[in-house]
Amino acid sequence: MMQEYENSDSLLLFNDFCIESGKNGGIKNLNLEIKSNCDVLLYSGEVDISKITGIFTFNIFNDIKFSGKLLHKGRDIIELVNKIKKFKVNGNRIGILTRLIDDIFPLPADPLELLDPDLTISEQILGFIPYRTRIEVLNGIIRREMIKLTEIKEIIKEFDSADDKKTYVLKKSMDFGILQIYRNIYDILDSASENREDLMVSSIIAEKSGVNLADIVVLRNYYRYRIEFDLLQGEINRNNIEEKDNSKLYKKLAAIKKETKRTFDFTGFKLTRHYSENILKNEILALVKNYMELMGISFNPDNLERVAGNSNISDIYGILTCISFLTDKKMMVIDLSGYSSEAMNIIEYIKRLKSVQNMACLYICTNKDMSENKNKIFDRVIFA
Repeated sequence: MMQEYENSDSLLLFNDFCIESGKNGGIKNLNLEIKSNCDVLLYSGEVDISKITGIFTFNIFNDIKFSGKLLHKGRDIIELVNKIKKFKVNGNRIGILTRLIDDIFPLPADPLELLDPDLTISEQILGFIPYRTRIEVLNGIIRREMIKLTEIKEIIKEFDSADDKKTYVLKKSMDFGILQIYRNIYDILDSASENREDLMVSSIIAEKSGVNLADIVVLRNYYRYRIEFDLLQGEINRNNIEEKDNSKLYKKLAAIKKETKRTFDFTGFKLTRHYSENILKNEILALVKNYMELMGISFNPDNLERVAGNSNISDIYGILTCISFLTDKKMMVIDLSGYSSEAMNIIEYIKRLKSVQNMACLYICTNKDMSENKNKIFDRVIFA
């Protein structure tokens, strides 16, 4: 039996984990620890191995039986799943689990499970972006529209002293909502020109869009309220599952609602929300396109405007993988058992993205050849 603990860089711990599956026998006594920024392949000849991904895509409210432990942030997900299955308050069982494992991005065997096949990807993309990331993107818009000469001087100074200059410029380009001109900004900063300040100013001014910043700020404030509200609602839901007293939390929630109602103009927000969220959506779509281009990921931007069911499956994998990095997830669970012809493309996408951002990855597959790890793609291969 594996020791029951999670150290500071441990993200997921399978402890005598089992999937019961009738005659096939399922998966038995899996012991595995996933640490930060590692690449682990979990192989099994049993198709039931894909049901592990179902835990993270919330495909759990069926007759699948899990046993053993699956620890995340010191909490046993299997125990929670079993409790949540019985929990019917507000019918919000999936929402509860989402909040508990919101730093893990699942990529199921069929990525279309995460999308409505009858809607375009661009119509659905905002739903993948947590409020925290939305606020960061809105801050980028505000910084771009209001950038000051003192900030440009500071960027030049920090660039000159940065050890990893390309990563520094990438981060600053995202902070200021100018990822689309990353290469131009890098070339200016890396040049010996005495006019770097002027060149930076003219390049960034050309990217200003003239949006109504007042509406952008209101949308940002709304998302801040939603983060506070949802965190508290998550605590209430967890206490309900564990049958703990919620009286203090309900009072706190009521106080937040009352204060927000007093200070936030919900009526005015309803009139401007469509406008400001459309700006945000377009900014995120541009981020995805530019990020994939910078990482050298083959991609047809037209697929963003096609219904998901008619889009190229390789592009869908690329888009979802990119979103997982843009939303600052700590870990991906990637099921490679569906489209085996796309497996190496998916791995390559992730490797390129990991060149600029840490991410732990648990790959799941039923392909015997891949489990041999001939090209040393994975740090470890585990046979379940």
